Amino acid sequence: MRRREFLKYALCGAGGTAITVGSFGALNKISPKTALATETTEEATIFSACEMCRNQCPIAVKVSNGKVTKIEGNPNDSGFGGVICARGNSGPSLLYDPQRLKKPMIRTGDRGTGKYKEVSWDEAYTYIAEKVKEIQTTYGSEEIAFASRKGPHDMFFRAIGKGIGSPNIFSHEATCPMTRSVALDSMFGVEMIAADYANAKYIISFGRNWLEGIHIAQTRGIMKALAKGAKIVSLDPRLNVTATKGEWLPIKGATDLAFVMAMANILINEELYDKEFVERYTSGFEQWKEAVKDKTPEWAEQETGIPKDTIIRVTREFAEACPNALIEFGWRTGLTPNDYQLRRGIMIVNMMMGNFEVPGGYYRVKNAGVTNRFPGMTGYAKPLGSVSQPEFPKPITSRIDGTGIKGVPGQIIPEGDGAVGQIVESILTESPYPIKGWFVHRFNPVISITESERTIEALKKLDLLVVCDLYMTDTAMYADVILPECTYLERSEQIYDMSALTPKYVIRQAAVPLVYPDTKPAWQIYKELGETMGIGQYFPYETIDDYINQQLTPAGITLEHMKEKGVWTPEGMKPFYVRKDPLASLDNLIAKPSKKIEFYAEEVQQATKQGIPQYTHYPQPEEGQFRFVQGKVAVHTNAGTANVPILNQLMPENSLWINPESAGKLGIKDGDEIVISSGKYEHKGRAKVTQGIRPDTVFAYHGFGRISPEMKRAYGKGINVNKLTDNVIGEVGNVVTSMNFVTLKKA
Repeated sequence: MRRREFLKYALCGAGGTAITVGSFGALNKISPKTALATETTEEATIFSACEMCRNQCPIAVKVSNGKVTKIEGNPNDSGFGGVICARGNSGPSLLYDPQRLKKPMIRTGDRGTGKYKEVSWDEAYTYIAEKVKEIQTTYGSEEIAFASRKGPHDMFFRAIGKGIGSPNIFSHEATCPMTRSVALDSMFGVEMIAADYANAKYIISFGRNWLEGIHIAQTRGIMKALAKGAKIVSLDPRLNVTATKGEWLPIKGATDLAFVMAMANILINEELYDKEFVERYTSGFEQWKEAVKDKTPEWAEQETGIPKDTIIRVTREFAEACPNALIEFGWRTGLTPNDYQLRRGIMIVNMMMGNFEVPGGYYRVKNAGVTNRFPGMTGYAKPLGSVSQPEFPKPITSRIDGTGIKGVPGQIIPEGDGAVGQIVESILTESPYPIKGWFVHRFNPVISITESERTIEALKKLDLLVVCDLYMTDTAMYADVILPECTYLERSEQIYDMSALTPKYVIRQAAVPLVYPDTKPAWQIYKELGETMGIGQYFPYETIDDYINQQLTPAGITLEHMKEKGVWTPEGMKPFYVRKDPLASLDNLIAKPSKKIEFYAEEVQQATKQGIPQYTHYPQPEEGQFRFVQGKVAVHTNAGTANVPILNQLMPENSLWINPESAGKLGIKDGDEIVISSGKYEHKGRAKVTQGIRPDTVFAYHGFGRISPEMKRAYGKGINVNKLTDNVIGEVGNVVTSMNFVTLKKA
C-alpha cells in the first residue's frame, strides 16, 4: 500500500474530508474559515489554555470586538513551540455552536426520551439538594457516585462528593491510562515519570500513535527525534500513522508482553543490559530474570507472529542506542485484563538499560512541589500554595471498587481515579452495595465505558443522575438534571502544573464574555450547589481570582504575570537530567521506601499474586472471527468532539478497517455497508478495505455512533465501538478494550 494512499484513508472517515497536514511539520495550519468569527483589524491576544482535549495546551486566543477570531499556540511556551493541533484550532467552532446547552434543565419525561423543561439555576440546585438528601436519608451517602473527565474542575466537583461523605469518587482514567499510571506508581512510588522523546535515538511503541493521538509537546518531540535520524519501531495490529514513519511490526493482539519478555531474555542472555544501574538502583532483578528465562525469541515468535530474527534484531538495535532510547510506556492503555503487567514489563526493560534521568530516556517530572528532590532547582522554583478547606467527613464504608483494601487489586488502584466501570456493575448487581445516584461532569459513560447498552440499563435504574456538560450528550439524555457549563474560552480557572524537564505553571483565563448568559464555569456551579446543599464551607473562596491568589502568593508569582504570559517557568533555568552530574544520586527521585525501582513489589504480590509480571496467553480469533480494536484519530477527542461543527465536517463518521484478504472471503468491498456482531450486540457500519491491518483484526476510531438526537451533526453516524465491547474490568480497575471478537457480514 502506498504511503500517500494510507494517509488519505487514515485521516478520513467514510465520507469524510481529508486533512492536509503535509509531513506533520506544522500542527497549526488548519484554520477552516467556517470555524472562525469575522476578523477585524483591531485585535487583542489573551493567553490561556486549551480544553479541546485533556492535555490543556497553552494557547494564544485572538479576539476582535469581543469575538474570538483565531486560536494559536502560546509563543511564550518553548515546550509546545507556539503551535496547536486541529482540535485546538477548532475552539471558536465550539464556542459559537448553537447546539450547545444554554440553560439548566430538569427531566419531565421518561429517561432517554429527551423531554425536559428549562429552569433557573436555583431551581436546579434545589432539586439536586433535595434528591441528594433523600438518598442520604434512605440509603447513605456512599450510594452516590461521582465521575468526571480529569481537569481543573475536579477540585470543585469532587468537593461535593467529599463534602457529603461519599467514598465513591472516580475519574475517567480507567478508560485511558490507568494501567500505566499504576505501573509507574508501583515501581517508582510516583506517577510523574515522563519520556524525553526529542533526544531519543531509538523508540519502540506498542500501539502508541503520536501523530493521531496528538499531545503537542510529545508529538513535537517525536518529530524532532525523527528529524535527527531516530528510528521508530511500531508494534500494532494496525498500520497507524506513526508506524508509517518507521518500521511496522503487525503483532497479534494481546501478545505485547510476550515481545517485551523476549527482549528481556535476549538482553540478559547476551549481557546487553546496564549491570551497574540495575545493581545500584533496582530491586527484584533476580525474580525478573527467573520469569523470562524461558521466554525465548522462538517462543515469542509463536505467540506474537513476529519472526524471531526480527525480535533479536530489534532488541540489539535498541540496546545499541541505549541509554538514549526508550520503549514507550503507553497512553490509552487497558487493552487486556492484565495490561498492567505489560506496562510494568515495559518499564522494567527500560530500567534494565539505565535510561533514567538521561537524554532520550525517562525522567522524573521536575515539579516545583518537590524541589527538595532536585538540587539543581534550588533557588529557581517554589511550589504553589493550596486553598485551605475544612476536613471532609470520613466515609463510613469502603468504596465499591475495593480501592485501598489490602489483598485485592484495589489495594494499588489510585483512590483519586478508581475503577469507573464498577459504577455500572454496582448499579445493576447491587454489589458490594447499590449505587442510587450518579454525578457526571464532562464525561460520557454511554460512549466511554464499554458495553453501552448495559450502561444505559444502569442509568435507567438510578434515582438521581446529574450531568454537567456543554452538549446534550448520550449520557445527558438520561439525566434528571442537566447543568450547562460554559466553554474554556469563556471561563477562568485555577493555576495548574504542567511541569516536565523544568517546572511550569499555566493559567486559563476567559477570552470573551459568556456567549450564552445562563451557562457557568464549574468552579461557580459547584460552589453555588455546595452552598444550597449546606456544605458551602468546602468552597473557601469568593471568586476564581481569590482562589488563584491563594495559589500564587506562596510561590512568589503574581496573577498579573500569569495573565501577561500565560505560563511561568523559572527564569534562566534550563532542562536538566540528574545523572549529568556523575556524583548525583537518584535515591531522592524514587519515592518507594526501599529507594529502589522495584521490579518485584510486595504490595503488587498481595494485590495481584504477580509480584513480578507473568505472561497470560489469551485466545486468538478463530476462522471467521476478528479481534475488534479501537484507537484515536487526529481530529477528534475520544467521546468529546463528534458534534463540534468544524471537526464534524472534517470527519463526520468512522468506518471499519478490514484486510483485503478477509474482506474478499466475505464478499465485502470498500465502502460497503456491513453488520458487525459481537454475539450479544450488533452495529451497522461501513467497511474500509485496507492492507494496513492484520487479516485477523478489524479496527475503528473511537467516539462515534452517537445516540442523542440533540447532537444533530453526530447523531446516528458511524460505529460506537464500545457498544460491541464487553464491560470487563481489568486487574487494576481498567476498562478492557481489545479482547472482544466480532463477525462481519454485508448489510
